Amino acid sequence: MPETQKQQLGKKGEEFVARYLQNNGHRIIARNFRFGKSELDIISRQGNTLVISEVKSYFSRPLGAAEFRVDKKKQRQIINGTYGFLSRNPQYENMSVRFDILIVNFSVYPADIRHYKGAFWDEQGWEC
Repeated sequence: MPETQKQQLGKKGEEFVARYLQNNGHRIIARNFRFGKSELDIISRQGNTLVISEVKSYFSRPLGAAEFRVDKKKQRQIINGTYGFLSRNPQYENMSVRFDILIVNFSVYPADIRHYKGAFWDEQGWEC
């Protein structure tokens, strides 16, 4: 099945963010990890922190801030996916976990990245 323009833009944004993270001291562990209904865009390690990065890309300015597309439901899916990742990769269980959102604006050159570190957290407490 051919990719839509939205899917192509999403992949381009994830590639851009992966390079950005690597240039900022992250080691990429996994990309597009799926667990149930969850998909984790980029999982990386920075020091002793496991960083789960959600990437949002756009070319035309979205209605409202792009950051608000990661609502509570999406956050819960990402958190559940992280539990799934940790259950399959116990070597990372003792690490701190941080959830970041990265917004890629392709409507400017060079493309602009806004990086929100610790953008959300598991409000029910983090237990593995």
